[in-house]
Parts: sequence; structure tokens; C-alpha cells
Amino acid sequence: MKSSKVMAALVTMGLAAAVAAPAMALENQFSGAFTSFYDLSNYSAVGNFGGTSNAEGLAKNAKTENYFVQRVRLGYTAKASDDVKLVTKFEFDYNYWGNSSYTVGGGKGGALGADTINMETKNLYFDLNFPKIVNTKIGMQGYNDAFKGIIFDADMAGILLAHEYDNASVTAGFFRFGDFNKTTIGRNTHDMFSLDGKYSVTKDLKVGAAYYYIADNRTNSTFNKGTLTGYTENGDKIYGLDSTTTTTTNDTKVHTLGLNAETTVGILTVNGFALAQFGDIGTVNNTQKAKGFAFNVGAKMPLAGGTARSEFLYAAGGKNALYVPASAGGTEGGGFYDAEMIILNRDKNATSIDNALVYDSNNFNQGLIMGSLGYDYTFTSKLTGSANAGFAAVAKDNSTLGAHKTNYLGTEINCEANYKVMPTVTLGARAGYVFLGDYFKNSPKFDNPYDVKLLAKFAF
Repeated sequence: MKSSKVMAALVTMGLAAAVAAPAMALENQFSGAFTSFYDLSNYSAVGNFGGTSNAEGLAKNAKTENYFVQRVRLGYTAKASDDVKLVTKFEFDYNYWGNSSYTVGGGKGGALGADTINMETKNLYFDLNFPKIVNTKIGMQGYNDAFKGIIFDADMAGILLAHEYDNASVTAGFFRFGDFNKTTIGRNTHDMFSLDGKYSVTKDLKVGAAYYYIADNRTNSTFNKGTLTGYTENGDKIYGLDSTTTTTTNDTKVHTLGLNAETTVGILTVNGFALAQFGDIGTVNNTQKAKGFAFNVGAKMPLAGGTARSEFLYAAGGKNALYVPASAGGTEGGGFYDAEMIILNRDKNATSIDNALVYDSNNFNQGLIMGSLGYDYTFTSKLTGSANAGFAAVAKDNSTLGAHKTNYLGTEINCEANYKVMPTVTLGARAGYVFLGDYFKNSPKFDNPYDVKLLAKFAF
């Protein structure tokens, strides 16, 4: 009896050890960031998500707004080995302090009492690496195009395969952007297939090519309001029995093909890309040919102890406007953050309430002509600063947005300073001002927009 009890105890201990072994081998990695800023501006970002014209947020005698924004990002990686990982990232936003409490929704909960469900899922993917064969990422992950994000730069669910050679790399992926109709699930979808390759010709010359195929054949339903018959107790409108629902089926098949390169000549580094689109955009009954194209040149070089840089982007408009995929939150690319603008383009520091005179590279089918100059300088090991100037114009004026005197949107100047209190904590300030161009002169006269941010960041 005694020996059987000893054996049972040994077996139990062995099973416990076997179960515990994988857990003990697992490395838990945590990371995150806290960002908060105070914004003083006459150019409204609160509640604006791109709008319906370039004048969104502009006004005559615009009132100065001031508000606080807060964002927290948390990451957890379950690392079984260097080749096996589960990567997760979550986000918590207060679009602005005081906006709501005791509610549900992203960006809410900043008011007295808090108690809001506002956790947002950014990334949930499995990272599996077969050494010298292929790296595989499966799930919701961040992914951007090979053209500085002017087509897409977003989180998306899919499978991405990557292989590294001695002087080259290649990636191939499949991503599902949308699949909303349960009766046709897996058949009427919004999908993308991607193929991206890079090759180092020499240590100073890198070239690349990329191809993206985006197909959208989802069925859309639009509610057509009938005769107004009354109101509910809470003020919601009730529409008559003559209300109808219109169903349309998308017929979008867009191919994006392009080249990119980077080279160093002496102290000067030059990079850029050129891309073209072909295929169809629209619905079964109203399809237009995709003819979008764009090109870019960027440069940087050391100068007077700092770094000077420049960017130029041309994105065609009108019938040649770029196709940029969209989600329920708006377009998912085209911010062109490389220009380092605050108002002409989307601000890199803004969160989910960002706004811009040029929100994306499609720009309401008007396209974009843009150039910028910038200079970065390190004053001390803790203090850095930068200054930028840029201009923007539409490539093709869109008469549906109203008559405009010229295509020139405006000129922006901005500056930024950041001070590292300690390696993980940064305090910063960023300010910008735009001299509006003649594009807005035939509209109601607008005040030149400005924006000032005071930032606090903690990364761990």
C-alpha cells in the first residue's frame, strides 16, 4: 500500500512537471506606451474623420479650441522561442477628456466617472518562423504598402509569408478587408493579395517592386427614407411604409503595380517610387476604369551637424485618381507622414481624431501635388528639434466640391522640440501654421489654420 502511494505521488509529480514544463519555457514579454497631449487650435480635429471637402475644419472667425487627448497602447507577446510567438496589441483612447462616461465605444470614457468599455484590438497574430525557409504571420497585423503608405497603412487580418535571401527579400500575403453579409460569407468579400520584393544591387543601391490586387464584390444595402410620419419619444425620426432598401453589388478589381528604389551618393541618400493602377472601380451597374498613378522622390543628407530632408509627391486626380481602400472609419492609407506636416497632411501625433486639408492621397478624387523641406537637429543627448515647410495643391480640381480660383491649397510651416526626461519619458511641443492658398478664395473666407500641441509620452 505504501509503495503504491509513493508511485501515485511520483506519477502525479511527473504529470505536473510535464504540464508545467511548457509554461516554464514560455517567455512573457510586455510593452506599451502612454501618450497625452494638450491641443490649442482653430482647426477642428474633434469629431472630424476626413469630411466631405478640403474645407473640413476651416471657418471664418474660427474659435480657438482647447482639449486634452489621451491614448494608451499595451502589448503582450507569448514567446515560446525565437521562432514561435503570439503577438497581441491593444489600444485605449480618450478622443478628448470629458467626452463621455458610463458608455461603450472606442475613444469614449473621458468624462467624470469613466466606467466605459473602450478597449480596441489592434493586433492578434501568430508569428511562426521556419529558419532559412519562411516566416509566417497569421491573424490581425499591421501592414503597409511599399510606397510610403499612400495606398494602405493599417491593421488587417490575413496571412503574410516572408523569405530572406542573402541580398534580397520577398513577401506574399492574403488579407480579408471585409465580409459582412452572413448569407454570402466567404463569397462576397473585400480582399487583397500582395507581393513585394526587394533586392540590394550594391550596399548603396536597393531596388524593389510590389504588386497589390484588391477585389471588392460585397453587397451593399442603402436605406431610402420614405415619408416622415412622426417622432419617437426620444426624438428619433420614424419614416413611412414607403421607405425602401436599395441593394447594390460592388464590382471593384484594382491592380496596383510599382517600383521603388533607394541609393546613396556620397553624403546624399535619395529614395522614391512610381506606381500605376489598372482594373475596375465601382458597382456592377456603374463601373469605371482604374487609372490611378503616382510618383515620389525623397532625399536626405547631413548638414551643419543635423539632417536636411525633402519630399515630393505627385498623385494624379480626376479620372486618374488613386484607388485607396476604405473601412468603416474611412480610408486606410495615404497620410504621407514622411512630409512631417501637421495640417496639410495628417499629424503623426494625432490619434483617432486626426484631420487634414489632404486626408489621403485620393483627396476627394482630386489627387495631390506636394513638396516639403525639413531639418532635424540634436542639441544635446536629451534635446532634439526639427523644422519643416511644405506646400500642397490639388492635381485636378473637382467641380463637385465647388468652384476654386486655383488649385493651390496652401503653405505650411511648423516646428517641433522634444526633451527626454529619462530614456522612456519624453516631453514635447509641436506647432504649425498654414497660409491658405487661392483654392479657398472663392469659398467663404476662412481664417488661416494653426495648431499647437504639448505632449507627454511614456514608452516601456
